[in-house]
Amino acid sequence: MAHWTISAPPTDRGKIKIPKLQHKVGKADVIASTNDKKSTALAKCFFPTKPQEEEQQVKEKYLKACKGVGRITREQIWDQLRKTKPYKALGPDGIPNIVLSNCADLIVNRLYFIYEAMLERGLFYRPWKISTMVVLRNLGKLRYDITKAYRPIALLNMM
Repeated sequence: MAHWTISAPPTDRGKIKIPKLQHKVGKADVIASTNDKKSTALAKCFFPTKPQEEEQQVKEKYLKACKGVGRITREQIWDQLRKTKPYKALGPDGIPNIVLSNCADLIVNRLYFIYEAMLERGLFYRPWKISTMVVLRNLGKLRYDITKAYRPIALLNMM
């Protein structure tokens, strides 16, 4: 469904249209009818604002964050390539999972050296930070004119 949605051109004439959305701004009910207003309403629904920190939360003691990642092995890379679900929607890089899993024996050594160098130097390849967000309907809802009837799906680069 995600692939079907993102394969449509990015205009109002896409395969799936989101109807006018009813949402709240403060205590008032507002109807979003343009794409900009709909996307803003959905973004506020999916990613609500962070609540104000209270003094009690600041006093809480949490575990320390992990320090770095251990060594990576070729077997770990091989296992992850084999575990990928083959027919999921493509991420921004456009590489299908089936290609990665079927070519695992050819690319595992190259990926090993790339990942080792990245971990050793503390680097992260910038395009791997990019994702595509797709908005899908929650199936079985009675009304699709409210923001809670939709859910976000993030399509990531699988490499």
